[in-house]
Amino acid sequence: MRLPAFLRLTYRNIRVNMDLGTMIFMLGLPALYLLVMGTMLQNIIPGVDVSSARISYTHFLGPGIVAMQTLTAGNIGGGMLWSDRRWGMFEQLLVGPFKRTDYLLGIIMVAIIFAVAGSMIMLGLSVLISGGFVFNMLSVSLTMLSLILGTMLFSSLFLIISTVAKTMQTYNTITIALFFVLDFASSAFYPIPTTTDEVIRIISLSNPLTYIVDVTRTALIGVPDTTTYVYALAMLLLTVFLFVLARLLYRTVRSGV
Repeated sequence: MRLPAFLRLTYRNIRVNMDLGTMIFMLGLPALYLLVMGTMLQNIIPGVDVSSARISYTHFLGPGIVAMQTLTAGNIGGGMLWSDRRWGMFEQLLVGPFKRTDYLLGIIMVAIIFAVAGSMIMLGLSVLISGGFVFNMLSVSLTMLSLILGTMLFSSLFLIISTVAKTMQTYNTITIALFFVLDFASSAFYPIPTTTDEVIRIISLSNPLTYIVDVTRTALIGVPDTTTYVYALAMLLLTVFLFVLARLLYRTVRSGV
């Protein structure tokens, strides 16, 4: 029995991205953050308050690194679309037995697979460094919802950028800048208390990565509260909006660059 077209494209996309550089970017850099920052700052920060719990810094950092995999994996789609257009693969695929919808689904699926796989690896590393997390039906469901929605959100965002960027250099410049802002202006590495500078606080609290991190963190620590579900709903709405916008812009993409 022949696999559906989008699954064949998913397999092709997995093989294309199984190179050393991609693996280092997706796994090596987050692992370095977890090991170095967790070890160094653990000696400086005695503990962090999360909802109704007080936890160690390494326990705080672990879920943040797990959630960051959604941003890293989400970038795959936009980069693949640009590469395929640049080297003529996009045109070749569309004149073959594949439709635009198959190509889009193949990109979304490979991003989700990479995000979930990378998150599980980071979670295992976090358990080794900081100790166990809470794993029950609610925590696992919230974590998986956060990872899948987060990956779709960032996949849609980077696809939008790839459709409007005129050159590969422009796309790379925008994505690199976004990575710095989204990573470091989020709650992945540190909490966002009310004493934070107002401008930075607004940027951090409007950062979609903050929603993904906070839902993942409260779920894995076992202290989900009202804010957790509000952030999950905000993620869902933003994901739907960006996916619809990406789908509309994607229809206008020409096969050549």
